[in-house]
Amino acid sequence: MAKKQWINIYFSEDELKEIQFAADAVEKRTVGEIVLSFRNKKTLLEKLYSNHELAMKDFETLGVHKTAERTGILIFIIFEEKYYDIIADEGIYAKIPDETWNKMEAKLKEEFRSKNYSAGVIALINEMGEILASEFPVRAGAVNDDELDHEIIVN
Repeated sequence: MAKKQWINIYFSEDELKEIQFAADAVEKRTVGEIVLSFRNKKTLLEKLYSNHELAMKDFETLGVHKTAERTGILIFIIFEEKYYDIIADEGIYAKIPDETWNKMEAKLKEEFRSKNYSAGVIALINEMGEILASEFPVRAGAVNDDELDHEIIVN
């Protein structure tokens, strides 16, 4: 896990481990893959992009789209801008509507407003896990490979 000092304003090292554990637990029971990309703020170069364009760039750069069943999800947060984006690959997008993700983002925003950063992210991951377990469970006899490097990316 990349170490950036600013992240400790929002999460302790133990909380980061708990977030990673929650993502790992979802991935063990589903064919979904969760990648988290956290930024404190945009760099000068990144200011050339809209927040959503930057999230899409991370989606591509981090290979979230490279799962066999197209079941990758990016949780993208720019803390200083209070920007939250959940980007699901086409396999998930085909089954789970935008409204579902928008509701999850709204809940995350509420938790962050209350400064419940870790609880908010873990609740988001757990809610994703319930949906993914319903729509994209690990099938009997299937190999559930960990297809993506699912560490928390701190930029």
